Amino acid sequence: MLKRPKNKGFTLVEMLAVLVILITLAAIVVPRFINAGMRSKEAALKATLTEVRNAITLFRNDTGYFPAQIDDIAATAAPAQGRNKYNQLRNIDPLEWKGPYLNQVPVDPVSKTAFQYYRKADGNYDVRSTAPGKAEDGTNYNTW
Repeated sequence: MLKRPKNKGFTLVEMLAVLVILITLAAIVVPRFINAGMRSKEAALKATLTEVRNAITLFRNDTGYFPAQIDDIAATAAPAQGRNKYNQLRNIDPLEWKGPYLNQVPVDPVSKTAFQYYRKADGNYDVRSTAPGKAEDGTNYNTW
């Protein structure tokens, strides 16, 4: 008696079941990666703003004045002047300056342009993003 070889392989139902499982997994995983690039830029922006603000604070703590311009935090020699909270230029004692406070002033990772250095209503100075539009959390970049 001749033995008939068993059919080896997958049935159509088995193939469809695997396909459904793969599609379901893709539907769960893919949305997490769609905006990953922008989320990483936003995280870099927050970290960079914190770094620049810390450098401004260190500059002020050492000299008693805010940098006259943002590039002063990366200067390799003591700047001649700084700004007080009344926006007046004052001479800086080079012995009090402990910089540079950053190796270089970074650019905004979202807009790829320089940060805006400005005087706030309370007289202190700060930096903010120059990127247009809103972040994923719904806030405007220029309010960070």
